[in-house]
Amino acid sequence: MAAFYLSSIAHLHGTKNLVRELDEVGADNPRLLDDGLESYGVTTMSSIEMAGEVGARALAGGLVPDAIVYATETADGDGVRRNNVRLARAVDAPGAATQTVAGHGCANLGLLLGTVQGLFATTDVDTVLVVTADRVVGRGRMMDAELSVLSDGAAAALVTRHRPAGDGLVLLVNGMALRSDWRGDLTDNSPAAQRRNVLLGRSAVKAAREATGRGPRDFTHALFNNYRLPAQRFLTGAAGYSFDQLLPGRLAAHAHEFAADLLVNADLLAADGVLTAGDRLALVATGPHSWAVIDAEVVG
Repeated sequence: MAAFYLSSIAHLHGTKNLVRELDEVGADNPRLLDDGLESYGVTTMSSIEMAGEVGARALAGGLVPDAIVYATETADGDGVRRNNVRLARAVDAPGAATQTVAGHGCANLGLLLGTVQGLFATTDVDTVLVVTADRVVGRGRMMDAELSVLSDGAAAALVTRHRPAGDGLVLLVNGMALRSDWRGDLTDNSPAAQRRNVLLGRSAVKAAREATGRGPRDFTHALFNNYRLPAQRFLTGAAGYSFDQLLPGRLAAHAHEFAADLLVNADLLAADGVLTAGDRLALVATGPHSWAVIDAEVVG
C-alpha cells in the first residue's frame, strides 16, 4: 500500500470522575489504582455532538476535507444518515463524502484507516477527516474481568496523501493490518479464548509485517489501548513485542476511551516530548474480536 500521513490530532474528554467513587462492582479494587486507573470521563454530549466538536478542532487550520469517515459504537444519535449530515455540517464540509463505520469496537481505528487506505487506492480523494467518538450508554463502565474503565471521549485527525505543513505531531503510516475472529462470546475469558486472542494478535502482526517488511522488534515503541497494565503486558507478549517496547498512554487521566485511545496517547506523548522524530510506533488497537496493527513513523 502507499504510505499516507496522519496529523492535526484533536481530542475531547468527559468531565473527570474518580474510579474509586464509581458505584459498580470492582471499582473499589485497589489494584486498579496500582495499575494507573485513577479517573474516567463523563459527558452529557451525544457521541455525534462530540464528533462534530472534535472534528472541527482537527480542521481549525481551515482545510476542507474531501471525505469524512466516522467510527462509533454508541447508539445515541439519529441514525447513520442524519448523523453523517450533522457531522459534515459541524465541521463546515457539507460537500465531503461522509460515511460511518463500526463493528470492531475498540479496534475501530484500524477500520478507519483501512477505509482511508481504500479511498486513496480507488478514488481521487486527497484529504480525509477521521473521527471516532463514544460514550457509555445503557451499560456499566467497569469492563469484564476489570480490564479497564470505560470513559466518554472522542478524537479526530486529518489523513492526507502528502505531508502536511505546519507544526504538531505528524505520523507517516507505512502500512497496517486488521484481523478478526468472530468466534466466542464477548465475556469469555477462558484459556481457550485467551489462546484465540493470542493467535489473532500474531496473525495481525504477521500481516502487518508482510505489508511493511517490519516485524515487532523493528519498532521503537508499541502502544496499546488504555487497558490495565497487566493486560497491556499480556498483549505485548502475545504480539511478539518486548516489554521494554511497551509505552503506556495516559491511563490515569483518561481510562479507556474506546477507539480514541491511540490517537489521544500519541498526541499527548508527543506533546510531552516522549515521542520524537524518527521513532517507529506500532499502534495496536484491540477489540473483543479484532486486532489492528498500524506501522507509523514520527516525522514531525
